[in-house]
Amino acid sequence: MEGKVSILHVDDERSMRDLTETFLERNEQFTVETVPSAEEGLERIEAHPPDCVVSDYDMTKLDGLEFLEAVREQHPNLPFILFTGKGSEEVASDAIAAGVTDYLQKSGGSEHYELLANRIHNAVQARREAKRADKQERFTSQALDTLEDVFYVLNEDGSFRRWNNRLSEITGYPSQELAEMHATGLFPENEHNKVHDAIETALTSGEVTEKIDLLTADGDRRPHEFRGTRLTDGDGEPTGIVWIGRDLTDRRQQERRFRALVEESKDIISVIDSSGRFQYQSPSVKHILGYDPDETVGNMAWDYIHPDDRDRVIEQVEEQVANPDSESRTIEYRARHADGSWRWMEANGNNQLDNPAVEGHIITSRDTTERKDRQQELKKYKTIVQSLTDAVYVVDNNGRFTYVNDEFVELVGYDRETIVGNTPSLIKDENAVDRANRQLGRLLSTDGPNTISFEVTIHPRTGDPFVCEDHMGVLPYDDEEFEGSVGVLRDITEQKEYEQTIEAENERLAEFTGIVSHDLQTPLGVVETRLELAQQECESDHLHKARDALDRSQTLIDDLLILAQEGSQVVEFERVELTHVSKQCWESVETDQTTLQVEDVPVINADRSRIKRLFENLYSNAVNHGGSDVTVRVGTMDDGFYVADTGSGIPESEQEAVFEAGYSTNEEGTGFGLRIVEEVADAHGWELSVTESKQGGARFEMSGVETIE
Repeated sequence: MEGKVSILHVDDERSMRDLTETFLERNEQFTVETVPSAEEGLERIEAHPPDCVVSDYDMTKLDGLEFLEAVREQHPNLPFILFTGKGSEEVASDAIAAGVTDYLQKSGGSEHYELLANRIHNAVQARREAKRADKQERFTSQALDTLEDVFYVLNEDGSFRRWNNRLSEITGYPSQELAEMHATGLFPENEHNKVHDAIETALTSGEVTEKIDLLTADGDRRPHEFRGTRLTDGDGEPTGIVWIGRDLTDRRQQERRFRALVEESKDIISVIDSSGRFQYQSPSVKHILGYDPDETVGNMAWDYIHPDDRDRVIEQVEEQVANPDSESRTIEYRARHADGSWRWMEANGNNQLDNPAVEGHIITSRDTTERKDRQQELKKYKTIVQSLTDAVYVVDNNGRFTYVNDEFVELVGYDRETIVGNTPSLIKDENAVDRANRQLGRLLSTDGPNTISFEVTIHPRTGDPFVCEDHMGVLPYDDEEFEGSVGVLRDITEQKEYEQTIEAENERLAEFTGIVSHDLQTPLGVVETRLELAQQECESDHLHKARDALDRSQTLIDDLLILAQEGSQVVEFERVELTHVSKQCWESVETDQTTLQVEDVPVINADRSRIKRLFENLYSNAVNHGGSDVTVRVGTMDDGFYVADTGSGIPESEQEAVFEAGYSTNEEGTGFGLRIVEEVADAHGWELSVTESKQGGARFEMSGVETIE
């Protein structure tokens, strides 16, 4: 339902006013004003009429029925719901007799207030739809009343049955005189025989057209073209004649006026004569069906309808024409587009015999192809949903389940008959329902997301409550009206356990790195200081070897800390130009006479600091194992990049072992360099492999890399 709904709630008991207001304002569409008496309620309505009135019955001074009667005197169509704690058949009967919109007795429980909200929604929706229908009807009537043609309906004997105001305006005869006249009285005496012949022809052949001067009460003659069409009963027997008279001098002006009313319409407005041919088509037929409106005039309307729909449409239109007093009917059919395709249309037809500018049947058609396509898509989605392993539900715009799949039934433990038609409060507590409603409000906001995920506690029919992840979205809109929401419930129990495990591992990792980075640093610092003092006092090879061992220990600690830190997944990515980073890292490595060659490598999404460590460690590995004259090349692959060297390479039997922590063929190496490279690749979600380069050296490949350029 479009727009806010203003509600005036009248109740002389404050606690009930506050409680009702609280429940109603949970609906974001509702705005509620409360007053303690019917007298104040009448003042509020007089100043600012609400969309709906909700009133108690048993109140002092004016009770609910008296209040209703007073409202109906000034506002006969204002939705009025009697919401009373005192109920009886007599009260209900009196309320209905006084024109109450709905009657609802108070009772405990939130479901009753949900029912009240639903009744309010339905009442206001019905009122708004009625207003729109009345507005459309007034528009149609006013549009047709602006046309200057005259029409009247004759009985078989030529007496008047009904006529339009235009006939009285042109002829000067008041309605009372027309009611007592014969049709010949409207024409000059020398035209009476022609009139009698035209009536007889229309009754026998079904249709006649004559040009006859119309005689006014003042004796003036006005040239008109009259067209008579026979009216028949259900058995095909004639019951009268419809006559439409058009002033030939004003014909073109009248057509322009009619077309001006419809040429801006987004719907197709067509006029079809009794033979089924187009007399007129509005300009919208061009952009909807691709036809030039003028080129369709004179063509059979039925030829544009799909053969499978044609007979049904003709039957419904003919039935409407034969019953001019019946209500308009909606007809669905497929219409042929100018390009040969078929478009679904929805048409409303009215027998427009009281329209002086229309000599036939007016049909308003709307393109509903997109809506039909959505319906077909929904059918396919339903089939897909049936095959899902997650629990799926659909809730309508009244907040009630309309569909659940088998997994949902199994998850909550209730049978489908109990779930469908019930509200989510069946499986959720009040807080969970409120939270879901707030999330739905975010989805419906103009700047809200398309889908929302949030945790919710489910209370099954049996067993303990459990936590699920609710993935919610709204159903496709039809005519911009909210149809409901769809959701998927997924047990994340395992996810919670995984998160707890990861959290515990992180805590242990933090404890470990703390020990390594702090507790070990203190004794190592003491050793370093003692060595410096010892070297100042004496010179010994043992002290130099101790210094080397201390430096190696520090290097091991540094690499170990880096290795521990690289194990976590990358959370924040940024734009990294590999060409620039690879060259920058080369400058930080002691490369002697070695050479770097960089191809046109891509720009990627990555953690810049970790990418630097990856290149630095791969460069160091190439220099340490490839010699002082090694050449290192950085290049591009289809889904990533590589770093290759011209060194001695890695035997195939050792290509997996090189990534193990502590593995090194260099006595001075820590064995953590390539392990760190592997951790950086894993943290980015890449796949790392090692093979032989074209020059016989080692080639390290990173695949599955997300590139930007």
